[in-house]
Amino acid sequence: MSQLFFILNAPPLSFIKSNLYKKNTELEESAPYIKSIADSFFLSNQFRKNLFLYYCTSYQGIPYVITFEGSKLKYLGPGFFSSAHLILRAKSHIINPNSRDGKLTPGISVLEQSSDWIFEKHKEDKIVQVVSTCEKESEFSQEIVKHSNVFSYGFEKLPLSINSKKMLLKHLVVDEQVIITNYLLESVR
Repeated sequence: MSQLFFILNAPPLSFIKSNLYKKNTELEESAPYIKSIADSFFLSNQFRKNLFLYYCTSYQGIPYVITFEGSKLKYLGPGFFSSAHLILRAKSHIINPNSRDGKLTPGISVLEQSSDWIFEKHKEDKIVQVVSTCEKESEFSQEIVKHSNVFSYGFEKLPLSINSKKMLLKHLVVDEQVIITNYLLESVR
């Protein structure tokens, strides 16, 4: 099975642990991106070890990329809270990497980089930009999905140097976009 890469352009890391258990908090903006982590790795009750996920975010104005490497990843369950706790651990690592709470679990790393670094790294790969649109119909091609290995979510534009194809989906939040992409990947591979 070939290596797959998902790139999420997530909101800044502003939530704290107590926000996870409250309704109507600032977590609403981040929730679909956090849910997308588990949705990316769990497919048909199996864990996708061939996936490498980039979670692009920022903390106090500094860009960070949190990476999740499927072949080494531990302690990720299929639920939202599992993903949220791993993101909080990454945030603690950013704040104080030497603290007990800042210790990263296997398969996760934190890099002080922007998304441009990722796209430069994958400039030779076949990138699909998954875009939510107000159009009534979704436009996607199984051929595009079949011959691609990098999928980006939440990016309005990619760097000009990147040659990519677009997959247009009717107005959907990012976690639904990830689920549809996974369904298409499973059906063509």
